[in-house]
Amino acid sequence: FWWMKPTPRPCFNAQFLSEVEQFESRLARHQGWIQHAGRECKVENMVFGSRIPGVFNLGGDLSMFIQAILRKDRSALAHYGDLCVDNMFRRVTGFDSGIATFSLIQGKAFGGGFECALASEVIVAERSATMSFPEVLFNMFPGMGALTLLGRKIGLRKAEEIIMSGQVYTAQQMHEVGVVDHLTEDGNGLAFTHAMINSRRRKQNSYRAFSLAKRAYAPVSHSEMRAVVAIWVDAAM
Repeated sequence: FWWMKPTPRPCFNAQFLSEVEQFESRLARHQGWIQHAGRECKVENMVFGSRIPGVFNLGGDLSMFIQAILRKDRSALAHYGDLCVDNMFRRVTGFDSGIATFSLIQGKAFGGGFECALASEVIVAERSATMSFPEVLFNMFPGMGALTLLGRKIGLRKAEEIIMSGQVYTAQQMHEVGVVDHLTEDGNGLAFTHAMINSRRRKQNSYRAFSLAKRAYAPVSHSEMRAVVAIWVDAAM
């Protein structure tokens, strides 16, 4: 379980992104092996969630964006965007270690927070959770994986409709269109996710192989994600 609790705001600020990169790149380098309770353990399943009540993650660090734009600091925006997609790409590929990834959305998943959830193979959401790409409301677009990941999951046309609407969607609405894989009652998300992972154990090899097959069917490339970041930087500037 990977619980987010960035400060001072529940967004992807530079310090939080650096912490994510340090931990997750180490996990990838060691092929999913970690030290736990004094012994080497292989991570088979990884769940991303939040310890901030009512918020999964609110996305990009808007204060930093504004400062960089006013300074005409293109490199700062590019570095930020690249770091975001580098972190997300590791999750998309299961850390190249056969790790099954899950996002547990409790509360708001907006902008980059929604993109973060989409990087997981399976999304579980509690009924009161909400999701949105609000970037279009201030004449921008989400550039850290929204189109790449949502388009592959539900089709390009529906993904564009969601991204360009700027609308706040309920977990129920996202479940109906196939974005949320499992919908559960408020307060039951953690128990539901535990039960789901346990129920998959007997077919772990089947699920792992099918995950690889899905990636072969609709592969996500690191270069594509980086290219979209460059478009996002141009739009921001």
